[in-house]
Amino acid sequence: MAGASLALSWPGRLWAEGKRRILPGHLKATDLAHLNPQSVDNRNLAITPLEDFGTMGQTDLAVDSAKWRLVVDGAVEHPLSLSLAELKARPVVERTVLLICPGVFSFNARWTGLSLGALLRQARPKDEANRVTIRSVGKQWPKVEHFSLREALSDEVFLAYQVNGWELPRKHGFPLRVVAGEHYGDEWVKYVARITVSAKGKKG
Repeated sequence: MAGASLALSWPGRLWAEGKRRILPGHLKATDLAHLNPQSVDNRNLAITPLEDFGTMGQTDLAVDSAKWRLVVDGAVEHPLSLSLAELKARPVVERTVLLICPGVFSFNARWTGLSLGALLRQARPKDEANRVTIRSVGKQWPKVEHFSLREALSDEVFLAYQVNGWELPRKHGFPLRVVAGEHYGDEWVKYVARITVSAKGKKG
């Protein structure tokens, strides 16, 4: 128990000092579930094979990509409704990002997708806007997470439709999921369907 406490306090202290610990390449990404994602640099880590990924939340939602649309609405001048083909035609964002589900699992993957910031700039958030709410497909148990508009516009959060060169598998959020390297994995919304811009404190 004492060792676990030390492991948690070390990355937390680094983050407080505005630093990131560069993880050595011999570490296995799948052994890093005790770390704080804001405190580590994953540049040296090997890519985790897809079959070694962990999963959380809903994993069996079947989405018909021919009918699916990504909606951007709320406090914007130009609401959007885009197909998967239209999203894939946009400039590509590709990054290796470590996903950490605290105390449960972790994996390091190459995510391919599109800029959330560019999407929002196209929609033109209104002056009072300061928050982005991302919702999954599904009426019974939709996943909902909030991010600051600043973070979304700076592309610290982006949207992925591929992982490790493969189309997102169903259990990992096909057709679109959030990639948010500064956040724990339970905030990486899968099966993304709607992005709503709002002012904090208002329904969004």
